[in-house]
Amino acid sequence: MEIAIGIFLALHLLGFASIFAGLIGEMKNLKAGTAKVNAAVLHGSWLSLATGLALVGMLYANDEVVNNLSVSIKGSAIAAIFAIAYTFRNKEKAPKWVVPTLLLLTLVNLFVATVSGMTVSA
Repeated sequence: MEIAIGIFLALHLLGFASIFAGLIGEMKNLKAGTAKVNAAVLHGSWLSLATGLALVGMLYANDEVVNNLSVSIKGSAIAAIFAIAYTFRNKEKAPKWVVPTLLLLTLVNLFVATVSGMTVSA
């Protein structure tokens, strides 16, 4: 089970890196008003959402005490990232608020994961 958790965690982090890199890459287009949601953000958010759900299930199956508040905040943030990315995926240019909002949600997700953690020591 530990190997599976490690593999899914690596995929989850790969999804986060994809979201973050896609958004940082679009920051140069933000001032010009031509920023858009690229495929890296959409696919990274889908990967992070799917592997995050699988990780929570595997943590429960491994009899670990899961921090439900952290899971709820992270799940809501990644679901919002996916919903916004999916909504604006085919637009030639997204509204000005989309890329900064996605970046803020990504950083909130990172902050919650690192500060509060996913498991609680019993």
